[in-house]
Amino acid sequence: MKKNIAVAISLGALTLALSLVLHVGGLGVLPPRALRNLAQTVVLNTYNPWNETLTSYSLNAVTAVIWDYRGIDTIFETAVLFAAVTGVAALFQGAVEKVELRRRGMPFMLKTSTKIALLLIALVSISLAFHGHLTPGGGFQAGSVFAVITALGITVFSIEALYSAGLRIKNLMRVRLMALALILSIALLPLTTLLAINGIAYIAQNQVKEDSSFAMPAAFFNTPLAGSVFFFNVIEFIAVAAALSYILVFFAMRREELEHVLRGCRK
Repeated sequence: MKKNIAVAISLGALTLALSLVLHVGGLGVLPPRALRNLAQTVVLNTYNPWNETLTSYSLNAVTAVIWDYRGIDTIFETAVLFAAVTGVAALFQGAVEKVELRRRGMPFMLKTSTKIALLLIALVSISLAFHGHLTPGGGFQAGSVFAVITALGITVFSIEALYSAGLRIKNLMRVRLMALALILSIALLPLTTLLAINGIAYIAQNQVKEDSSFAMPAAFFNTPLAGSVFFFNVIEFIAVAAALSYILVFFAMRREELEHVLRGCRK
């Protein structure tokens, strides 16, 4: 118990120290560099209401590049992650969750403090997803942070606790598939909408173009929404969280749950 408390205090002190160093400018002043023409165009137009054909209405230029200016590339990258998850599923084919195994977990005090940490992690990940078009963050980062909840849950509470919470491999795969379907639907929405009224639009189009009047919502009341960028971020958050949690659950399974997998490896 004393060792666990000492480790927790040390990690907390290290986190506060690093935060303080960054806050007071511990990285120093980064020297200015001349931007290339393409980079300058992106920086000047990511949020530029006076140039509607180039802007994304996103205050975060990185997110605008990822989901708007090169959005199709990002959709393919999401498909690559799904392929990796499919590979893991094929590798562990035959694994079966068993909830009747004896529950394990760490001491009560550590479980209680972890619950607080899990709540804070969830809030941070949701904030990264919903504000990724305004501040540093985004869907992939948010999903990766949320997967920490799965890792901590397995370590501190046991994998049975995750099963009881509904984090089973079938459920996680369903969520992953639904998220991918939504990403594809939003990417194809401009094209299908304009085809229905004999207009012009492009796959994954966000705002209006020179020859297309289609546009995703640029703002929510007085808050910039960045159109499809916001929706892509939120759905990617769900997709990545489900994918990484799916892999973590497989890697945390016990021998009794992997009997068929191990038997196939011996053959």
